[in-house]
Order: sequence, then structure tokens, then C-alpha cells
Amino acid sequence: MTPNSPVSFTATPPLPSSSGTSHLLEVRDLKTYFDSDAGTVKAVDGVSFHIDKGETLAVVGESGSGKSVTSLSVMRLIPQPPGRFAGGRILFKGQDLLQKSKSEMRRIRGNEIAMIFQEPMTSLNPVKTVGHQIVEVIRLHQRLSAHQARRRAIDMLELVGIPEPGKRIDNFPHQMSGGMRQRVMIAMALSCNPELLIADEPTTALDVTIQAQILELMRRLQRELGMAILFITHDLGVVAEMADRVVVMYGGRAVEEGHVKAIFADPKMPYTAGLMGSIPRVNRDGPRRTRLAAIPGNVPNPLHLPPGCTFSNRCKHVRETCRETLPPLEDSGNRHMVRCLRWPDLSLKQELIT
Repeated sequence: MTPNSPVSFTATPPLPSSSGTSHLLEVRDLKTYFDSDAGTVKAVDGVSFHIDKGETLAVVGESGSGKSVTSLSVMRLIPQPPGRFAGGRILFKGQDLLQKSKSEMRRIRGNEIAMIFQEPMTSLNPVKTVGHQIVEVIRLHQRLSAHQARRRAIDMLELVGIPEPGKRIDNFPHQMSGGMRQRVMIAMALSCNPELLIADEPTTALDVTIQAQILELMRRLQRELGMAILFITHDLGVVAEMADRVVVMYGGRAVEEGHVKAIFADPKMPYTAGLMGSIPRVNRDGPRRTRLAAIPGNVPNPLHLPPGCTFSNRCKHVRETCRETLPPLEDSGNRHMVRCLRWPDLSLKQELIT
């Protein structure tokens, strides 16, 4: 690559996994625990999902459901101790990331799998220019000269829509707005042509106008680069706009999974229906709601999760068997997975429109 050459992106096809599939990322029964003086926190307790090349998978749920810990587990950024991987596999292009050495993970992290963190002001180094931080990542993985890496960094800033990138590259993070800082984080994440981008609530701290711009930017870059996105969020509006498939998490477990249209049109799990019911709706033809529905109670203490269904202490459809038996994650049809003992006899779709 010459100093003035444009940014080029080459996609590597995913390798078949040991199971014969060609998923880019496959998480199998992942268990990430944290040991404390008060006991063991099962932050992620048996989560499974997969992502294919060019696909967007959204992971949604309330704070404390295990979303961010799942994404950090994929990146192997869990501090050990107190964290530990108690079981499961994380297959990336057929190879288990949990079996990789630290040096091997450093070559993968930021190069083949990149991550956008929640708050760019705390993720960017305040005493280094944004250009220095992007160049550092590029030189670490791409083996370019300082001049070539700087040229590439300017190209990346231009790619994500930052005006006057040749000047902005020498700005410090505090000299940029929140939206600009988030664009810098995206530029840094994409600078080494990753095959998988993990976005951990990348629009949480932004106003709705900037949020829309960032989401449109991510969609455009995904189309151009063909990368897969693991999108972590609690915002169902963002999910409807960005995702191909959805995993709903609660209490460290996946409680529903399926195509985004199926999840929104016909949720099977009462928790998912509760999240849907809390969204403000404008429906000119249907009945008018006077107030939003709310899920009663609070997320259970991860140190003292209830036996049986984790959602049983907040569910209005609960039965005694729900409190005693942990429901399996089963297929309700068309690969729409649900973890609920009562899903066959519930009409949650009707609840959302009445």
C-alpha cells in the first residue's frame, strides 16, 4: 500500500467449524462467572447464538441481563480474576477463542474482531490525539510505516464522515463532540478491516439526531465492507432498525431468539412482550392507550437468582411449575426459540394490541 492509496477492504470467507457449519461466530453454552466474597455471580449462564458473515445480530435486555459481559467474553476482555470462563466455547471461523493464548488473542482483537465501546469519552485516551490512537492500532496490526498509517487514519476519518479529516486527526478527544468521538471509535474499529464488529450500546449517550446518523453510518459501512455486527442494546427501536435476528437476554440467559420480524410481530416469552409493551406507540387506526405498560418488580439479584424460570418473580402468567423448573430453550417453529413453559397456551401478540 502506498501512502496515497485509498483504503482497501478484503473480506476473508469464514472457515467451516468443527460442526460442519460456516458460521463466522458461534457461541456455545457460554458461562462467564465472577467470584466475590458474597458468592459467585453467574453473569452469563449458558448462552448460545451464532452470527453469519454480513449479518447483524442484536442482543437486547435490561441492565444486568448479561449483554455486555457476553460481548466482552467474545473479545476475551474479562478480567481474570475475579472473572472466569466456567464453560462453553466461542468459535470464530471454527477456532475456539477460549483456547487461544494471550498473544494470539492480541493478533485477533482489533484486527479480525473489533469493538465499539459504550462511552467514547472514557474509551479514548484523553492525553493523546485521536489520530495517534488510530495510527497505533493500524501499525500494530498492519505493519505500515508511520506515514502510511497516518494516511490510512485520515482516509478512515473521511470514510466515517468527519469533515476536514486532515485537520481533525490532530484533535484531542475533548475537542470533539460526542457524535464525532463515536465516529472516531468506529474509524478505529474499522481501520484493520475486521470481519466482525461488536457494538456495545454505541448510541446510548447521543441525542436522537446523532444516533440516527451513527446508525445509518454503520449500515452503510456494513453494506460496503460485508462485515458482521453483534449489536448490544436495550433500545428496541434500534433493534427494529438495525438487526436481522435478535437474542433477548434476562438474568444471564437467552430467553428468546429469532428473526427480528417474528420477534416483534409475535413474541413468545412474557419478558419480551413486556419490553414491547413499554414502547410508546402511535396507532391512528387502533385503540388509544392512556398509559404505557410496565414490567412489575426489579431484575433479580445475580447472587440470588430464583429457582426455575428467572423471570417468574415478575411474570403475570406465572404458575407454580414455573418457579420449580428451569424451562429449556426450545423451537416454537421456524427457528423461533423461546425459554418458557407456558408459551404454547399464551397469546402475547393479542396483549400487545389491546
